Amino acid sequence: MLRLDWNLLFNIINLMILYFLMKKFLFGPVNVILAKRQAEAEERFIQADEKETQARETRQRYETLLADAEGQRKQLVAEARQEASREYARMIEEAKLQADGIVEKARTDAENEKRVIMQQADSAVKELVVNAAAKMVGAAQDAESDKALYDCFLKKTEAPCGLES
Repeated sequence: MLRLDWNLLFNIINLMILYFLMKKFLFGPVNVILAKRQAEAEERFIQADEKETQARETRQRYETLLADAEGQRKQLVAEARQEASREYARMIEEAKLQADGIVEKARTDAENEKRVIMQQADSAVKELVVNAAAKMVGAAQDAESDKALYDCFLKKTEAPCGLES
């Protein structure tokens, strides 16, 4: 049977006292330290989650700003191209106007020069005709009447020029 020994009883009492003392002086402070560490770890996880959320928000803002900057860049490039196109068209129009002015001036100058040359040629031909007519006729007629006769001949008027055929 089971025999109850005093040693066994004292060992059980000693173990119970040792358990309560360890519980009070060892497990209590260790549990408090473990609870504090658990709280600190949970607090750090919460802070890490908050920082991750902030990082995501910051990244979202950055991406939004980057997209806005890209849109502004495209808009500025489009505006610059339009401005360059307008400036090109303006310069082309200005060059055309200058070219037209130069051509018109050259045409006017050519017409004036042609008129002067024709007048000079007309005068020279008049003189040659008058001289030739004077030599052929052998008569000394008035030079002014000869020039008038020549002008009349050149104009081919229907009225007689003072000569009768």
